[in-house]
Amino acid sequence: MVTLDDVRRIALSLPRTTEGLVRDHVKFRIGRIVYVSVSPDETLMGFGYPKEGRADLAASEPGTFLMPGGVR
Repeated sequence: MVTLDDVRRIALSLPRTTEGLVRDHVKFRIGRIVYVSVSPDETLMGFGYPKEGRADLAASEPGTFLMPGGVR
């Protein structure tokens, strides 16, 4: 299982990445673009993915992926 510390180590090794806390979610961004968000309880991780491919990705593994705003 991936931990927040694992995500942090990789994300912060990328150029220009910063970490912030927004409504209790840990977010990693470059400039204004957030590319990873981790839920407060660290059970969900959202990541940037092209809009046109999201539905197919979520349908391919519904136990792993969900659409933005989705709840398990």
